Amino acid sequence: MRILHAMPVYAPAWQYGGPVLSVSRLCEALAGKGIAVEVITTNAGLSDLPLSELGRPIMRNGVPVTYYPVDHATGPIQSRRLVQSLSRVMARADLLHLSAIWQPLGIPIQREAIQQGIPILHTLRGALGPYSLSQRWWKKLPYFLLRERPYLQQAAGLHVTSEQEANELWPLALRAPRWFLPNPMDLDQLHPNPGLRQQWRRQLGVHSNHPLLLICGRQHHKKGLDLLPPVLSALRDKPWQLLLLGGDEDGSGQQLIQQLQRRGLGQRVIEHPTVPAAELGGVYNAADLLLLPSRHENFGNVVPEALACGCAVAISDRTGVGVDLQRSAPQGFGAVLPRRCRDWIQWLEWWLEDAPRASLPVSQWVAQHYSQSAVADRAIELYQQILQTQQG
Repeated sequence: MRILHAMPVYAPAWQYGGPVLSVSRLCEALAGKGIAVEVITTNAGLSDLPLSELGRPIMRNGVPVTYYPVDHATGPIQSRRLVQSLSRVMARADLLHLSAIWQPLGIPIQREAIQQGIPILHTLRGALGPYSLSQRWWKKLPYFLLRERPYLQQAAGLHVTSEQEANELWPLALRAPRWFLPNPMDLDQLHPNPGLRQQWRRQLGVHSNHPLLLICGRQHHKKGLDLLPPVLSALRDKPWQLLLLGGDEDGSGQQLIQQLQRRGLGQRVIEHPTVPAAELGGVYNAADLLLLPSRHENFGNVVPEALACGCAVAISDRTGVGVDLQRSAPQGFGAVLPRRCRDWIQWLEWWLEDAPRASLPVSQWVAQHYSQSAVADRAIELYQQILQTQQG
């Protein structure tokens, strides 16, 4: 079984967000299990890659990756060199796993796969969800109908990371089957660690008896942080502190801080820049409760990451992984809540009475469901089912 992964950007172009991390983790885990996996991509965001390494496979964490030069440093990611190589590269594949919604480069890749009879599994990662489609809809809708949808209709499958994401596709009338595969988590450094917890709480200046609330990741309108000022204001008589960690993309983080300051709660906020992935275990161990009141998350990587370290979660019911938590997670993970202030206030008032962290069975459940190894095993089963269906 030979799997070709294709996406316009790839590791270590981390600035392009979670999909780069999720795809690279999956490919590395597949390679570790002996699957013949290959990646084609571009050098977008990787201007320091030597010219000698472009256009030929190089090994990255056990995965052969070919970075093709982009045609232009700005604008849509395009690569004539990659397109010219497709006939030769595609001939080596049994299945194409593509991540390229809203990316023009994805169109010629799909066209070549269809011409060669290679089944396509297309990863969506929330790109066709209601929040995404509502942003600049006047541009997206015509492009989707004229360019994306005709190829998606011919796909062997649509890769969704959650049941929520699958349900959101029904209005689009796409006939390709949905295949569920969650995002893989690198859990090597993510587990309960009391010593690390004490170290980070001292470093942050958090009182040992004060519950530490955490907002982790990019700060953006989509994350729904505007729900929190009235919620936290209603809990001012409780001794909580709030750690705000990550980059502010559109001013949402600063608006949150300003709103809390106006309510006399600014002194409870600890601002911290983004930390390397290797240090996230310390952050999650230091915190007691992750807050994610998002307007939409097709999955929500920070949720299993926090739970793996014993940090409980309070997340909106528009977070994809929330369905999994409600369906099969052990008790004590936290709560999945509607985006209504009264629901958050009521639940947090109860939680702050004892501020319980997530239990060890919850951490173990995360490892069983979302570790790189577990997700790679599921991906292999999925690939085999698609290939058997195509052959039948």
